[in-house]
Amino acid sequence: MERFEIGKEKILNGRIIEGAFAEDLSITSVIIPEGITDIGEIAFYGCANLREVVFPSSLRYIREEAFGESAIAEAMLPAGLEAIEEKAFFSCESLRRIDVPGSSTVIGSDAFGCCDHLHEGFIACGYPEKTRHHEELLYTLLWCSCPEKHTADTSKRAEDFIHKYEELIMEWIIKYNNVPAMSGIASRNLLCGNISSYIIKSNLAGTNEITALLMSTEGHAEEGEFEL
Repeated sequence: MERFEIGKEKILNGRIIEGAFAEDLSITSVIIPEGITDIGEIAFYGCANLREVVFPSSLRYIREEAFGESAIAEAMLPAGLEAIEEKAFFSCESLRRIDVPGSSTVIGSDAFGCCDHLHEGFIACGYPEKTRHHEELLYTLLWCSCPEKHTADTSKRAEDFIHKYEELIMEWIIKYNNVPAMSGIASRNLLCGNISSYIIKSNLAGTNEITALLMSTEGHAEEGEFEL
């Protein structure tokens, strides 16, 4: 994969300017150079072939819709990042992993909205300060992929959400074959509902790894109880 080099004409005072590469279909991979502190609004919006982005440790801001509707597959962000603004990664259908290690990073509304295949990642703050119901679902599913990394407060919030909306959680896990989330839930025996019904639904959907994880949970490991 050929990496794209950002020219000086697209940078102003350490900022990739607004719309610098918007809807540029020629970009598949980019290394954002050290010294860049700010990725401007819609800088890479609609870059439908951009799959790989290497972020610098100097980065402090990712502005609104900077990577919206791009094909980015994962985002490993620096600890010093101060803000990910509204819809920064909105509708990135290929995004599967996000890591935000800075516990003080401010995350805007729908920063990862409509990223239905975002299955793994660590958001150090746990949840943004203000979240709507669908965002609670997303951040809870992300918590499930690495519960051991989180604080007790975040874990309680996630577990409360799972207990309250268990059927919704399982619907999404099965629909999108979210194995990392199911693994976290199974490891902590967090399901209280009709596990047998989830096994049947997962089996019908052909999500075999999720079926196996459900069968491994307490009380459903008897050999021959279900056929995969």
